[in-house]
Amino acid sequence: MSSFFTELKRRNVLRVAAAYGVVAWIIIEAGSVLLPTFGASESAFQVYVVVVLAGFLLSLILAWVFEVTPEGVKLEKNVDRSESTTLKTGRTLDLAIIGLLIVALGISVTLNVTGMRFSDRVSTVDANRLSIAVLPFESRSADPDNVFFADGIHDDLLTMLGNINSLRVISRTSVMEYRDTKKNMRKIGEELGVTTILEGAVQKAGDNVRINVQLIDTNADQHLWAQSYDRQLTTNNIFAIQSEISAAIASALQATLTPEESARLDSVPTENLEAYNLCLVGRNNIYSRRLDNLQQARQQFERAIELDPNYAKAYSGLSDSVMLILSNHKAISTDEAFPISELALDKAVALDSSDADIYASVGLYKMELWKSQVDKSARDAAHEAFERALKINPNHVQALMWQASLYDESETSKSIELYERAIELDPLARVPQINLGVQYAHLGQNDAALRQWLKTIDLHPDWPAPYTTVAIHLAGLGRLDESMAWFKKAGELSTDPLDSVNAIMVYLDLGQPEVVGPMIDAIPDSHPLFMLAQAHKLQFEKDYAGASEILMQEIEQMERPPTLMVDFVADNAFLAKDYTTAFEYYELIDPELAADPPVVEADNLANAVAMAYTLQQLHQPDRARQLLEVTLASLETRPRMGMTGFGPRDAQILALMGRSDEAIAKLQEAYDEGWRSSWRYDTWSLEDDRYLESVHDRPEFQAIVEALKADLKVMGDRALAAEESNDWDELRDVAAEKLATRS
Repeated sequence: MSSFFTELKRRNVLRVAAAYGVVAWIIIEAGSVLLPTFGASESAFQVYVVVVLAGFLLSLILAWVFEVTPEGVKLEKNVDRSESTTLKTGRTLDLAIIGLLIVALGISVTLNVTGMRFSDRVSTVDANRLSIAVLPFESRSADPDNVFFADGIHDDLLTMLGNINSLRVISRTSVMEYRDTKKNMRKIGEELGVTTILEGAVQKAGDNVRINVQLIDTNADQHLWAQSYDRQLTTNNIFAIQSEISAAIASALQATLTPEESARLDSVPTENLEAYNLCLVGRNNIYSRRLDNLQQARQQFERAIELDPNYAKAYSGLSDSVMLILSNHKAISTDEAFPISELALDKAVALDSSDADIYASVGLYKMELWKSQVDKSARDAAHEAFERALKINPNHVQALMWQASLYDESETSKSIELYERAIELDPLARVPQINLGVQYAHLGQNDAALRQWLKTIDLHPDWPAPYTTVAIHLAGLGRLDESMAWFKKAGELSTDPLDSVNAIMVYLDLGQPEVVGPMIDAIPDSHPLFMLAQAHKLQFEKDYAGASEILMQEIEQMERPPTLMVDFVADNAFLAKDYTTAFEYYELIDPELAADPPVVEADNLANAVAMAYTLQQLHQPDRARQLLEVTLASLETRPRMGMTGFGPRDAQILALMGRSDEAIAKLQEAYDEGWRSSWRYDTWSLEDDRYLESVHDRPEFQAIVEALKADLKVMGDRALAAEESNDWDELRDVAAEKLATRS
């Protein structure tokens, strides 16, 4: 045995073993950092280590069989012992081993002290391991109401899991797409970006409820945990089951529960089963965002409050339904909506100050106060409420998307970041998808915006909002016949009469004013904007003074008149050449435009030009010029085309400043870029544009007018042909076809 050991030393096998061991250590250390960087899985790293270790045996065999000589590598048996250089080779290996040890030690210290070895890999693994999607629960009862009940339990469970900060929970909209799916768990996990999925079933039988759930590892498609719960049907038992399921999932995934999170899991929001069921159905109605569903939701939350006056979520649900009816459909007056929400949310917060849903609702209410210009200081309060909601539940998609809409055009990148976070948590969510496209439009990325909205339509083909958005965007791109086709589709899908009214300006641009009256008459007299619609009819009949007068009477009776009404009075006083009244109302809407210096933003751009013109007519040229200069400078960072584009505003401003040549050049530039719609920006056609009066007689202006008329005639004929054939598909297909040629 000693002679064998001596031979191992002579042939440098032991030194090779030591050298290989050090080299293998370095290779494995490097692989532990580099492989995860390139997305390698843990099993790939394990194979990598096995291969490196297998090389150890091979190196020993090679060291025994071969010897390095001055003439090269030879078989050991063919080397004359008297000429052997193993001693010299051994010394070289000794030095190499010492050097490699120093390198290995340096690498090890660096990786361990800096945390490079673990930080990225562990965070990625943990983020994936602590991600979950809860699929819609199967209803196993014949009673159709059990579907709502099962959906409600599923929804509450999502909320409970979302309140666990260490979990990433895919939100409701996305998982609901997998109801009755035949896809395997691995495929669903890949599509939603999660490594665990919870599926379950709910069955009500008399006064009892049975809930079966199972947690599945999507990578292995294996069960991690399963449980059945048979309890008497009471709200206490329902919430207890949800709490037990949440705690079991946290335990199975090794997620840390804080004391606050544990307390929230154990809470019982209501003991009234009927109130609980009403809130389940009400929340389901809110998710659709359709007017009729939102109105039903309001009634359901009001009834739930009657049944349990201490049910906090019923109050926040009532506020949400009212705010969404106001913001999305304008089907409730501000005088009615804001007091309802304020009282409801005061009560909700008093009952439960630890609920993320409630603070998200507070944020929505404050945001609408700010957007309606009822309280311009409410923006900061809205931010604070959303931050509080996200601190409690970082998975709260509605808080993320509502907060994103608070950021103005100077913070578009922040808004995009929040919408992308919301989409990561809820890949199929409606509102973040559509609003992300709006942010692209703010940046002038009109193709990207259009692609985003077409993608949204593919995800939600029955939702009218993205069709309306595409229509508005195409009008801003000067593609009015296509715009009309998309407005038509939105009108077919919507129960909201305002969705059809949005197309009025396109009809006027295309020379079809005869359709405007019937569209306005379709708005019922019970609608909060009925009087505004009637005023619009007078405006289109050029009775501007009459249009202003009937709305001024309405406004006088309101504590919080809608901005739309106040703006309309200002515009019609302007058109009636009552510039004193016009200025009074413009200043009421946008006092920052009358400040020194004025503040011009995207939402007051049109009023800035109108106020400047008004100041000129009121013989205040210095104030008018200052406002025009600030407005012109603000256009430098804004897009000309698209739904957020400024169109011909720069030409109008330059004309008002007496810079006629520049005005004509900019008007030609706008035309060349695709601008075709005058009514969309102002309540007049190009030849009647008051701001451009100083250039009306110039032949260049007349040439642009004639070219625009010819283009509008072509688009109008295409729209009429589609109307007569009742086939708008060809015009709707153009958008995707054009994008395909530019991709």
